[in-house]
Amino acid sequence: MSQRLPDASEESLNIVRRRIMAITWVVTSIHGLFGAIGAAQAIGDDRRGDQIILLGVSVPLAIIIYAVTIAILQKPFLGWRTTPWLVLLLGICAAGFVWVL
Repeated sequence: MSQRLPDASEESLNIVRRRIMAITWVVTSIHGLFGAIGAAQAIGDDRRGDQIILLGVSVPLAIIIYAVTIAILQKPFLGWRTTPWLVLLLGICAAGFVWVL
């Protein structure tokens, strides 16, 4: 016999579920971002065009990771709590450009 939780408890449980799902999503998807940057470094300077394409792909990938995370958490896209995470992800891409090129 299960009992229905009070609305406040149900909302708290949903917040925890969204946070766990967001953490899982970020931890999994960030490997794709690092993989694109790492692959750009690994293919070597003789394929400079391919390196630039891979680095270019890393920017939209970072934005997708950010947008999906914000959607999971149901937060505003741009805000004082969320924008630093976008800057961090784009900073990783900028560091990749400096490292590879």
